[in-house]
Amino acid sequence: MTNKQNSKTHISNFYAAIGDRLIHFNANIDTGKLKQNGSLRFGLNIQYVWSHPNLGIIYLALSNGSPGNKGTEHKLCACNLNAKDGTIEDIINSVTLPYRPLHLSIDHQKKHALVAYNNPCFISVHQLESSGAISSLIKQDINLDEGIFGHQIMATPDGKEVLFACRGFDALDGQPEQPGALKVFDYEDGKLSFKHSIAPNCGIGFGARHLDFHQNKNWVYLAVERQSEIHFLRICENATNKIIEQKVSTLSQDVQPGVRQAASAIHIHPNGNFVYVSNRAYLAEKCSPEQILPDGEDSIAVFKINKETGRVNLIDSVDTNGSLPRTFSIDPSGRLLIAANSEPARKKNKLGQVRDLPVSLSLFKIGGDGKLEQSENLAFLNEDQLLFWAGFL
Repeated sequence: MTNKQNSKTHISNFYAAIGDRLIHFNANIDTGKLKQNGSLRFGLNIQYVWSHPNLGIIYLALSNGSPGNKGTEHKLCACNLNAKDGTIEDIINSVTLPYRPLHLSIDHQKKHALVAYNNPCFISVHQLESSGAISSLIKQDINLDEGIFGHQIMATPDGKEVLFACRGFDALDGQPEQPGALKVFDYEDGKLSFKHSIAPNCGIGFGARHLDFHQNKNWVYLAVERQSEIHFLRICENATNKIIEQKVSTLSQDVQPGVRQAASAIHIHPNGNFVYVSNRAYLAEKCSPEQILPDGEDSIAVFKINKETGRVNLIDSVDTNGSLPRTFSIDPSGRLLIAANSEPARKKNKLGQVRDLPVSLSLFKIGGDGKLEQSENLAFLNEDQLLFWAGFL
């Protein structure tokens, strides 16, 4: 379902969530262009999407909440995709969730959906039927330990552990900083058992957000949001090591005056030679009536991975020509990266000129050296809903 290819073109299925609408695109990998091919509304804002590894089914985390708004209605939904062309079909079923979900994934046994929540910091695990429909909630008895604001939940490559990235909060309005953590759980047949937290300095100065696993199943790369860093860890003897072996800035320059930078998504290239991180630029203080953003880095940072040591080195940083690239995705062939600029904004460029930046998808061809060359910027003009998630499925 993911790809359809012939002798002339290479097409992948790409999806973008704007508000409650999931849009399907055909992505031409050769030209680096998108063509819209239908959409479906789900009635609640789409927070995250994950595909079943074997069935033509996607799972959607839904809520009427938004950043800074808890919301009152939340669901986990299963939906069919057309096996031939990837178009969005009918909803299979949905279940009610207790809070606004931020992330979900499927375990390696393909039997459970794992859901992460930020406010309150929480985890739920849901049984999946053999058909892919969502079934019963698996009762947990876990201690979430230190670290707040859960942002991503992922099973390790061997399926024996689950990692829960918690971002924490910067000090704000006289309130002290709240700690972050990377929480580690033993995992078996849908049951979580708390193991330990990776939380340097008790989680202060450690805003863990998203991680990805290297293809060798031993290396872990973590995007640390509030510090705009990438951290490198290892999985040793079927367990995640607490030692952070490397910390590197995801930024190509010093943070500019008036800017608050925040790292976001992270993905490893399919060939295992490169890792990519998105950077977002905010106003440090919302004091301007026009809310004009200074010239910060809304960008994709490109790191080369040392094949021997696993350590990384920044080799490129490209502007996404938009604001707040919250998510991005790499096609399975490793030739195209698409970044989702999630919010409309007014932003100064390097010359001090103010530009109006709409919600958009920025497409980049990936070279053999891992570096990026923009091929298209698809703007959604006058769109006031957030482009909260986008990805190849």
